[in-house]
Amino acid sequence: MFRFAMKSSGLTFPLVVARDGQEVVDYLSGLDPYGDRGKNPLPSLLVLDLKMPRITGFDVLSWLKTRPDLDIPAVVLSSSSYPEDIQKAKKLGAREYFIKPHSLVELSKLLQTVTSRWLVQQESERQTSDLQP
Repeated sequence: MFRFAMKSSGLTFPLVVARDGQEVVDYLSGLDPYGDRGKNPLPSLLVLDLKMPRITGFDVLSWLKTRPDLDIPAVVLSSSSYPEDIQKAKKLGAREYFIKPHSLVELSKLLQTVTSRWLVQQESERQTSDLQP
C-alpha cells in the first residue's frame, strides 16, 4: 500500500522496503547482502512502523541513537495513537509521529507532506551548502 500511495502521489524518490526491524538494522549497518553502498545506498529518510516483526520500531530508534554516524531522520507511521507510544518514539529520536490514515488518498497526502518536509528540504539545504564557500 505504501508503494502504491507513493506512486499515486507522483513521488519518485527511491524506496527500499524492509520486511522487519532486523532487516532495517542490517541494511543500515551494511551487513550482507547490503554491503555494497552503490547498490544499497543509505536512505535520506526512514519511515518506521512501531509494530515490525523481530525488532520493533522502538528498538530500531534505540539502535539509531547508538549510531551518530547515521544521521538519518526517522519518522514513525503507526496505527498506535497512544500518547505513551508517541512520547516514547519522540524521546528515542523520531522527528515526527503520524497515525496511519485509513485511506489511500489520505496516505498519499501524508507522504507528500513528509517528503516535502524531510526529503525536499534536505535537498534544498544540501544545494545551499554546496554554494557556500
